[in-house]
Amino acid sequence: MARILIRPFFGAAALAIVLVLVGFGGARASEPQVAVPATCAPDFATPGGWFYTQTGGEGAGFPVWDDDEARFWTAFQELGGIPVVGYPISHRFQQHGFTVQAFQKLVLQWDPGADRANAANTLDNLHQSGFDAWLESFRQVPKHQTLQEDSGQPFDVITANHLALLDANPDIRAEFLAVPNWLTRFGLPIAYQDFGAVRVVRAQRVVLQQWTTDTPWARAGEVIFANSGDIAREAGLFPESAVTPGPPGAALPTDLALVVDQSPAVQGATLLVELGTGRPDVRLSMEGRPVPVACHGGIWRGLVGLAADAEPGPRRLLVEVGGEAREHQFEVAGGSFHFIEITVNEEIAHLLDPHSAAEERAFVQSFVRGISGSPAWTGVFGIPASGTASSPYGQRRVFHPGAIPYIHEGDDVAAPLGALVAAPAAGVVSWAGPLAIRGNTLILDHGFGVFSVVVHLDRIDVAAGDLVARGQALGTVGNTGRSTGPHLHWETHVRGVAVDPAVWTWRDFVEIRTGTGFLLPDDSTEHQASPPQPSAGETGVPPEDIPAG
Repeated sequence: MARILIRPFFGAAALAIVLVLVGFGGARASEPQVAVPATCAPDFATPGGWFYTQTGGEGAGFPVWDDDEARFWTAFQELGGIPVVGYPISHRFQQHGFTVQAFQKLVLQWDPGADRANAANTLDNLHQSGFDAWLESFRQVPKHQTLQEDSGQPFDVITANHLALLDANPDIRAEFLAVPNWLTRFGLPIAYQDFGAVRVVRAQRVVLQQWTTDTPWARAGEVIFANSGDIAREAGLFPESAVTPGPPGAALPTDLALVVDQSPAVQGATLLVELGTGRPDVRLSMEGRPVPVACHGGIWRGLVGLAADAEPGPRRLLVEVGGEAREHQFEVAGGSFHFIEITVNEEIAHLLDPHSAAEERAFVQSFVRGISGSPAWTGVFGIPASGTASSPYGQRRVFHPGAIPYIHEGDDVAAPLGALVAAPAAGVVSWAGPLAIRGNTLILDHGFGVFSVVVHLDRIDVAAGDLVARGQALGTVGNTGRSTGPHLHWETHVRGVAVDPAVWTWRDFVEIRTGTGFLLPDDSTEHQASPPQPSAGETGVPPEDIPAG
């Protein structure tokens, strides 16, 4: 199960719902967005046809397809597609002995004898079902009119009799007859009525309207076709089960495609992963752990972080769509990292205790593994402090006494005590406070499972829950925790994995941050109630952050 977030999307369907969610911007970041169901692409290919969500909502909709029973997808395209037929508003169902599918503007029924789809006489069916009074009162559609002069006449005479109804309105007549196959599309005119605000022709299959004043859907004097399928659905002509939207069916092989932007990918990399579909029923996971995805350009994309000590060799991503699954393999290569040995002063040697380090790391992980909402960052990340780059990301270290191995999971900036520390990107302060090893620490949530961690601060000027903009002051450089001199250590985490933060200073992952929809795994809030308490004598900073010098 996943949560989905959307930003404003303006679809073509008349009944589309626009949900406006405020994003991060200006001097302050936004409030976290509300999770609502959505789809990435409003419609997409399915086996033998297409799936449309425009009239379904919340990721559900109606498929149109060809099979041995009926070729509605072919008929839909031949008739002119969305502009002529409208979006589907039902599944297939049986009516009057025919296989039928309703669309906004037409209802199609399959004629097995002729091996083709015909437009159903929707308005005649409404008349026979007793809806004429409802149509006139609530939809300004004239009642069905029986012409006495039709009795006993051949079809050409009957046709002329009904075309004569159009003489009351030359504009509607011209629009009606402008379609070469008007009889196949519309059937015969049945009635005409001037309701004052609107003049209406009722045909067997369609309704034409001419409004006398400007309306949101038509200009004064313009002739338009009412959505006769929608009218019939509203009247209750179709079975409830048929007009209840559902999820898309089986996936296409292309839906299970996946592209990783780096292979082999070096340790510490942030990978952009592109799926082959915009279907709403997708799931991406890496070695059993769900990966959030963002919709951009009608397809889903996600970010995968590789740790500095990620095992070189093959890694696997699993794509699941519509009940189908496929594994994709990419390669991880070892990075080029420096190695140093460090002997710590006797007074802080006890802080190399692996148990204390693991406990504090678990506390930080309880925040940086979460996903609060959609992306907050609006460009590349800034380096949080001005100074000289010192210990780089991925540095391999051995601490003495004890020959304790460690990997540096961030970048260090040598800066004077009291120098400004600024937010690398817009976000929300997830946690602020002292830790035994990291000292005064800030955890910033940038959305979509991306976090920054800055440590060793002298002073903290923000509090948990504060919204911050890129470049906003957070505090000052310090020497708190297990530190041997003033400096700033900062990390970037992607879904709980500490990646090379330098990459984020030149790559903004625009395909993610400008997404129009977001599928977020449900395990997105795993925050621990309180930080681990330091043992007696601990003053605190992680061994990986002790300057090499």
